Amino acid sequence: MLALRHDYPTIRLFDEIFGDFFDNSVINSSGVKTPIHDVIENDKEYIVELLLAGVKKENISIDVEEGMLTIKAERKEVKDTQYNRKQTYFGKYERSFKLPDNVDADNIDASLVDGILKVTIPKIEIDTKSLKKVIEIT
Repeated sequence: MLALRHDYPTIRLFDEIFGDFFDNSVINSSGVKTPIHDVIENDKEYIVELLLAGVKKENISIDVEEGMLTIKAERKEVKDTQYNRKQTYFGKYERSFKLPDNVDADNIDASLVDGILKVTIPKIEIDTKSLKKVIEIT
């Protein structure tokens, strides 16, 4: 017989009390989960890495609109699968990021390797003088 973790009363009690306490992700009111992610910055680019284990490339969409990078994904559950224990999430993921002014939105690149979606956002030089506007008082 397979000894499962929940066969021990103290561990079962711990899981009942603290079940999702250590889960870093959030599910909003419409059932969409915020994926675990990292945002990295270096001199040349910003890199957003999202944990999307089990999500197929064709079930991921990435778009930029009005300075917002939005990533949507869905992991579909395989029908007729009997789980002894299921801790992974099946359903929709979504996360949006406000892009800073110094990015080249036309050259954003993405790759999916080993369940990690890596979105690379190149930086561009901004003429800070053109951002400043002097208002004349009349």
